[in-house]
Amino acid sequence: MLKKLQIKFMIITMFALSSLLFVQISAVNAVNIYQRDSELRAILEIIAENNGHLPNSYIESPHSYLDSLLNPFGKFELNMETPYSTRYFVVEMRRNVVTRISTENIASVNDAMAFEYASQVYGEPPGFGFLDNYRYYNVVHGEKSLIVFLDFEKEIDLVYTLVSTSIVVSLITMTLILIPVYWLSKIAMRSVAHSIDKQKQFITDAGHELKTPLAIISADVDVLEMCDGENEWLTSIKNQTVRMNGLVKNLVRLSKLDEMNKTEKPVRFNISEAVIETASDFEAPAKSSSKEFILNVDKKLTYVGDEPEIRQLVSILCDNAVKYTNEGGNIRVSLHKSGKSIVLEVRNTCEYVDPSTVPRLFDRFYRADSSRSRETGGYGIGLSIAKAIVDRNKGKIRITTEGTTAITFKVIL
Repeated sequence: MLKKLQIKFMIITMFALSSLLFVQISAVNAVNIYQRDSELRAILEIIAENNGHLPNSYIESPHSYLDSLLNPFGKFELNMETPYSTRYFVVEMRRNVVTRISTENIASVNDAMAFEYASQVYGEPPGFGFLDNYRYYNVVHGEKSLIVFLDFEKEIDLVYTLVSTSIVVSLITMTLILIPVYWLSKIAMRSVAHSIDKQKQFITDAGHELKTPLAIISADVDVLEMCDGENEWLTSIKNQTVRMNGLVKNLVRLSKLDEMNKTEKPVRFNISEAVIETASDFEAPAKSSSKEFILNVDKKLTYVGDEPEIRQLVSILCDNAVKYTNEGGNIRVSLHKSGKSIVLEVRNTCEYVDPSTVPRLFDRFYRADSSRSRETGGYGIGLSIAKAIVDRNKGKIRITTEGTTAITFKVIL
């Protein structure tokens, strides 16, 4: 249980940290993309305003570097190097006829290529757009169109570089964070482990302490019966003493199952024989109560695990079925192989089962019908022991209902 709790703690912590990191990285990359696109649009507008040319003069920014950091979305301003680092070409067209082509500021595009690009854009609504690796700006004045194409391949490479670098750094960061999270989870579990150990110790000590007075009470009742004969009061005391003894034994057993590490190596045994031998003991009690008992077990199935615990699991489920099956109802115990797993199913009919109570049936001391449990001698702890056994053998146990008149316990080992 502690190991599962530690794993859940690590998963929740890592999920929270990774979510925060994802939001931060996404925001950084989104701002970077927005800034670069804003710069491209600003340059295109400047070229269009200057009739297809980027001025060599520049304006000194009155803002400090700190101002730029605090206002990353400020207006783009030309600097001394902008004309030399900007690759663009311009095409001017009137009535589908080229009146001017300027490719002197880009080496990879000639006049024919420029005309081809302009032909694809001409006739489109004025404004900004994308075409291959170019960001264009189409300015329309009457019948004349001035189309400016700006190569932004360098910006794309920079964006991809930042994105890939962010992902790599994130993965490295999460890997490095996992180490302290693991150690912190172990530290966090110490107090929980201490509390569980104290609880286990209390249950064990209380169990041992209760055995002596219960034994004395039982002996005193026997003496009183010998002296005064049997009566309803002594019989009630004896019955409750027996019930208390059973409850103490089950509590101690469940406490040990919860956190006990397996000290013996699991062995392969014939689980078919174990189920048949254990379940058959409940056939007579079922028939004596006018309940049909059906046993359907595939032969020669083997399983690697703890045989005594599996036998106890079958006993608990069968005992529960016999107790709660309605008179004239039926109990079916089946064992079969499904893929690589072995499936044990115990199904029984009942007078009424409330589907809303099903998720709580494995809770300790929970009884859906307390009056019925008192009649049958139930403690509300048997199914908790069954689940602990299944967990220790690394299996799964599920409960399904068929309407409100039948319930099935399915164990997958």
